[in-house]
Amino acid sequence: MTLIDTEGASILDIRQLRYFIVLAETKHFGQAAERLHMTQPPLSRQIAALEESLGVALFRRTSRSVSLTPAGEDFYRNAKRLLADLDFAVRSARATAQGERGEVRIGFTMYAAWNVLPRLIKAFSEAHPDVSLILNETLPRDLHQALMAGEADIGITIRFPGDFPNVLRYHPLSREPLCAVLPQTHPLAGKESISVGDLAAEPFVTFPRTTAPVLHEAVMSCCRQHGFEPVIRLETHLQQTIVNLVAEGLGVSLVPDSMRRMQLAGAVFRTIEASAQIEQGLYWNDRNANPCLPGFLDTAHRLSEACGLVASGPTP
Repeated sequence: MTLIDTEGASILDIRQLRYFIVLAETKHFGQAAERLHMTQPPLSRQIAALEESLGVALFRRTSRSVSLTPAGEDFYRNAKRLLADLDFAVRSARATAQGERGEVRIGFTMYAAWNVLPRLIKAFSEAHPDVSLILNETLPRDLHQALMAGEADIGITIRFPGDFPNVLRYHPLSREPLCAVLPQTHPLAGKESISVGDLAAEPFVTFPRTTAPVLHEAVMSCCRQHGFEPVIRLETHLQQTIVNLVAEGLGVSLVPDSMRRMQLAGAVFRTIEASAQIEQGLYWNDRNANPCLPGFLDTAHRLSEACGLVASGPTP
């Protein structure tokens, strides 16, 4: 590799820098040549060529010794720093190409934040400490477009309903039931488990179908299986907001079981009988060329198996 000046003229060869540094440290042509696995005459010629290209004398030479000139001392300090920076740049580029450096942009829904996301982030960060993770909490309905537009490398959410583009891939990570969230003052709050049918006359706090179609259908189906259509009092997009509204006594709701971890004052979570299972998984665009992506997918697959979650492979 040759460095050039701002006018495009050749100044020096990187090999000459390495030769110079070894000679500056050994202060002996014979020892330097031996360390560099070369003979002394070619080394002498390369040092002379370096001095000529720089237009300065770097060494004082006598028949018995070699020492640095003041210009040589200054050049040695800068050359060491330059080569260290160059070595770092080479290692960094290789690491980036191999997916050991870079970034992964993760879009996720609130359900993932209370369930699979923290474990997945921890496992990947421990295995790939030099990869930055950029997290963006969003609604399920927005993740599809973010993956297709390249705005997210990974999407973690409840499985999309129906068909989706062939370029999107999916790997299941976990399944969990629904649970009921009730105001702490509710007559059923003292029970460990309840029947959804017991909530038939209650006002519900839930979310629009467009926000998370699969989860919305699971909630509605659960109610219908117990012979009633829920009376919707309030709709909002975020599960955390739903739980907060329930805690204020504004209604009841059915939410993914992992939302129990909120432990919000005024709200209690109760197991429901015969709940449907809600599946969460990981989406990615098969055309995404991010070199960090294979490592993230590998971590997700291993984690799902190690934790006894869903161990099946990725499916289109």
